[in-house]
Parts: sequence; C-alpha cells; structure tokens
Amino acid sequence: MKLSTFLALSFFSISAHATFLDEIQVYDGEINAPGEFGIELHMNTTIRGSNTPEFDSQRTSQSGTRLTPEFTYGLSKTVELGFYLPTIYTPGYGYELAGYKPRLKWLPIQADEKSPWSLGVNFEYSDLKWGMELPRKSIESRFIIGWENSRWSLAFNPILSVAMSDGQDRTPNFYYGARSIYKLDNALSGVGLEYYQGVGPINSFPANNAQGKQVFAIVESKAERGFMNNFDLHFGVGFGWDSADTFTLKLIVTPKL
Repeated sequence: MKLSTFLALSFFSISAHATFLDEIQVYDGEINAPGEFGIELHMNTTIRGSNTPEFDSQRTSQSGTRLTPEFTYGLSKTVELGFYLPTIYTPGYGYELAGYKPRLKWLPIQADEKSPWSLGVNFEYSDLKWGMELPRKSIESRFIIGWENSRWSLAFNPILSVAMSDGQDRTPNFYYGARSIYKLDNALSGVGLEYYQGVGPINSFPANNAQGKQVFAIVESKAERGFMNNFDLHFGVGFGWDSADTFTLKLIVTPKL
C-alpha cells in the first residue's frame, strides 16, 4: 500500500459524546502471527458515571456492565483481522447484544532486536443497535505508535472517527489514549498507567473542561506457571473527571490457545 493511500484511509474517522464503552485499551505493537487465531474477553463496569440519557432510550454508563468477546486472526505478518461482539447489561434493559464491530490492523513496522518502534493503524467499523451510541454506525482509524525495551512498554493512539449513520454530522472527531507499563519479573508482569481523552470535532474543539478525561492504574499478569499459565490478565481501575465517568473497573482476559 502506498503512503498516500495509507494517509487517506487513516482520515476515515465515534462521536465525542454518547460513546459505548465496549473496550477500554491502548493498542501497542502486538499482532497475531500468520495463521494464528486468538480471543480476548473485554469486561468493564461503571461504578459511578452518567445516569442522564443524551438521547432517547440511551443505555447510560451508570451501573452498566459490558462484556465483549474479540476474535482475531493473523492474515499475514503485518495484517490482523478482528471481530467484536459487544454485549451490555443495564438495570433498566437487562442483558443485550449491542451490535458488531469488524476491524483490520495493519502494522508494517514492528519492534525487533534492531529497533524498539512499532507503527501502524487499526481500522474499525461499528454497527450498534439503537440506544447504545450516537452515531449508531461509524468508522474509526486508530494510529498505533509503540516503543518497547526490556523494562518499559510505551504506546500512544491518536484516533479519528466519523459517523456513517444517515442524518449525522460527518465531521471527524478526535480522541486519544496513551499507556506506560513498567515490566516486572514476577507473576505481575507489569504495572503502569493509561490515559484517555475525548477531544471533540476537529473543526471546533470544545473547551478543555468539557473534554472527558480518564486515568487508569493498571496491572498485567502473564504467569508462566500454575493455573494462571492458561491466561493473560489485564486489570485497571479508572478515575475520570470533567465529562468522563468518575469510577470505572476493567478487565481483559486472554486465554492462551
């Protein structure tokens, strides 16, 4: 793929508000090997968040619990396919299948013994049922910038998203996530921080105090012995301010197939 085509596709771009929190993560330089299947279970719950609907029948984040299996397949050394099946439980509506999200990750530059850098982009299409998110349909491009050595793993994701639903404003929205992990040599393989900020439409950024911000304290486990050898775990406790949810818990479970 030519660089000009890559840059053009990357400017396909979720609204800065009314967002469905099926996954809370920062993408780094990890990618499935060619022919490798994988699965991740994304779970998160909002202990303290919004309980005021922004549109009719919205499933607000307060007391909501979301469980999303993600299925992945390594198509080549640099291309990975993924498919999300987001589900949600809310007290007012019960347990629901929220929709579906296919994605494609392209990682042409990957860290190795010669260079610590990983660079690429993840394209994702979202089609959710009414009440989950506005817009219901969107296309997202998530840039992947990763750096890693023997002790640190750093990642940064600038993200653009544009509505695909009829009648919705097509102005791209910008938001980003960043992560820093310090690697350990015991059952807890790493500890660190993640930061997320929803900025807003690229043609008119709202005031800084209107932009939702969250920071997560995270721990990761990639145990090589005992029962936990069968899973990789990622756990985070998130604190938000301005327009973001105040208190969120998240867990990502990756079975070792």
